[in-house]
Amino acid sequence: MDLQLKSYLDNYVKIQNSFNFISLGGSVPLMIYGSIPFRKIKDFDIISTQYVSKDEILYRAFNIEPPKRSLGGTRISYEDTHFDFYINPQATYDFISFEGYNLRVSPEDEIIFYKSKQLLRGVKKGIDDFSSIIESKKH
Repeated sequence: MDLQLKSYLDNYVKIQNSFNFISLGGSVPLMIYGSIPFRKIKDFDIISTQYVSKDEILYRAFNIEPPKRSLGGTRISYEDTHFDFYINPQATYDFISFEGYNLRVSPEDEIIFYKSKQLLRGVKKGIDDFSSIIESKKH
C-alpha cells in the first residue's frame, strides 16, 4: 500500500474511532469501491451527521489541545494529512474492509450524487471522476 494512503487511513481511523457519526466520503471511497482509479491524495473528505468543532476533532482524535482562538474554515490538518470537513445530517454510511482497515464510508451512490454537483459546476476533478465512474460501470 502507498505510504501516503496508509498515513491518511491511519489518521482517518483515529477520527472515525473518536466519533461514531463521522464517515469517509469523496474520492477515496470511490477508489476503494473501484469506481475511479487510485491517484495521489490531496485530502480526505469526512462527513459528519452532527455538528462537532474542528478543535474537538483534533483534541479527541489526536490529543491536540485546542488553540486559544477557534479554527475557522472546513479543513483539518494533522501531520501531513488534510481532511475537508462537511456536515450532512442526512448522510448514511457503510462499513467496508480495505487493506486491514475497517472503514466507515459513505455509500457509493451518495458520493456520486454529491460528485454530480461538481460535474454541473464544471469542476475538472468532478468531470474526470464521472468519466472514470462511467467507464468502470461498462465493465
